[in-house]
Amino acid sequence: MLKKFTALVVMVALAFVLSTVTAQDDVIELEFWHAMGGELGEATDLLVDRFNESQDEIFVTSTFQGSYDDTYNALLASFDTDSSPNVVQQFDLASQTMFDTGRLVPAWELMEATDFDAEIFVPAVRDYYSDENGMVAMAFNSSTPILYYNRDIIEEAGVELPESDSLSFSELLEICDTIQANTDVEFCITLGQVGWYFEQILANSGGLYYNNDNGRTARASEVAFNDAIGVEVFEFLTGLYANGYAPNLGNTWTDTDTTFLAGQAAMIFDSTAGAAGLQEAAEFEVDTTYIPVADSAERNGVIIGGGSLWLLDSGDEEINLASWEFMRFMAEEPQQITWHQDTAYFPVRSSLQENEELITFWEDNPNFLTAIEQLAATNTVNEDGEPNYAVLGGRAGPAPAIRSILVDAYSRVLDDGLSVQEALDEAAERANQELADYNAFFE
Repeated sequence: MLKKFTALVVMVALAFVLSTVTAQDDVIELEFWHAMGGELGEATDLLVDRFNESQDEIFVTSTFQGSYDDTYNALLASFDTDSSPNVVQQFDLASQTMFDTGRLVPAWELMEATDFDAEIFVPAVRDYYSDENGMVAMAFNSSTPILYYNRDIIEEAGVELPESDSLSFSELLEICDTIQANTDVEFCITLGQVGWYFEQILANSGGLYYNNDNGRTARASEVAFNDAIGVEVFEFLTGLYANGYAPNLGNTWTDTDTTFLAGQAAMIFDSTAGAAGLQEAAEFEVDTTYIPVADSAERNGVIIGGGSLWLLDSGDEEINLASWEFMRFMAEEPQQITWHQDTAYFPVRSSLQENEELITFWEDNPNFLTAIEQLAATNTVNEDGEPNYAVLGGRAGPAPAIRSILVDAYSRVLDDGLSVQEALDEAAERANQELADYNAFFE
């Protein structure tokens, strides 16, 4: 009864706010911070401009803050100077920190108050950004990693990659051996030493990143990535460099694209958000398939990547409600269709998987569909009916710092000669200290 009464009050307040603003011809100005640069930034600004042109009560200023990490750090710094935006885009790893800030208006509160049905979202997206009450953030740009490949090189080598399903590590390496034996291509695959690929392939192989069910049934207090399955995954990834299958380009997203587009590597791990750029830049046919899985495991699926929109409490109900209107707009079908077609981030609304316009679009652009099908085939629930916490994704306050620690483990193996187990144990010790320091604030 109390929730229904609160919902009615908020709905009445929203109607009153917008009618009052119109009557006074006074525009509410909002600040929106995001991490989308280049063509992604242009696509973001297109939607913001569309919102501003759709009505005359609210005006949103869109500001690019740099990378995901830059935007995350800028937001934390803004808390000390009382200069926070009204709405901020944050990447997946920031979720636990955002939950813990105490500075949010949770999306679920406004969803209940405005009869917004969270069931419209792809379940994996909805669950990733939810707490026990519902969605805390508004889904916006979601992605997963996929395996891109040069069709010309694959055909020259006389091998085939599945359109769907995951290759095992050994199957992928056998294909690599054939490619390097039967073509002039120098490398089988290229990939940056970024934490995301380890996290995703670990989840696909059924491994947990943190204890306490990936930090979802209680705060993560220790990492779990240095157990047997984590070692198997990291041995595969570091072995790609050590055994000459991939060039050692360090922690990069761009140099690997250059290598792939130059025809120096037959395959590349990249985000689905790279589909548009890779297709347009390549002088060969680009195809896609699912990311690999450990030999010792069955395919589990992938974790949601990308980012979402968070509403920072301004202390002013009028401004908060206006911020919510902007967030709702960004998740509406027309905006999600435009966003998907312009960026290859997949639509966060389940209904759009049967949208006639997109079905036609996917027939011409099948690489945009791969990530959607890969996610749809993800096992979010185990055979016993319990949640599959591996693919729901890990949650921890210091997740961005822990990802950086994991990246350091690459050089400890490749440059310093540590075994994979030694490097991951060392990374785990550092990560566990980060967790202890962060969790101390909540004891």
